[in-house]
Amino acid sequence: MSFFDDDQFDSIVREFFGGSPIQRKREPFIRGESEDRIIDFVEDENYVYLVFELPGFDKKDISVIVKKKELEITAQKFNGENIRDYLHQKLRQKLQIKKQLPSLVNSKNFEHSMRNGILEITFKKQRT
Repeated sequence: MSFFDDDQFDSIVREFFGGSPIQRKREPFIRGESEDRIIDFVEDENYVYLVFELPGFDKKDISVIVKKKELEITAQKFNGENIRDYLHQKLRQKLQIKKQLPSLVNSKNFEHSMRNGILEITFKKQRT
């Protein structure tokens, strides 16, 4: 992810530090302060990494589905062993996140992992 994506001097900085200026303005993946706290969008030359904070959930509790350019994440805890009742009641409620993927990702080629309440989804970038 470029630190300067929203900066009007992006092309100058990219030219100075190397790389070409951004050709098109991208729609922001993260919208609003509440999403900014639980979602990270990071990119490098070949990959886009989407990181979601889903505290209390394990790998078996989540579902990640990509249809065309829409990402759908569903999290719901069914097994309440070793969890306090009030927390299990909250985690048993279905959490659903739907996001439009940026055009630079190859939505057919992705991997995901879940560890310690952190879901990381890795997409390969489209070849242009």
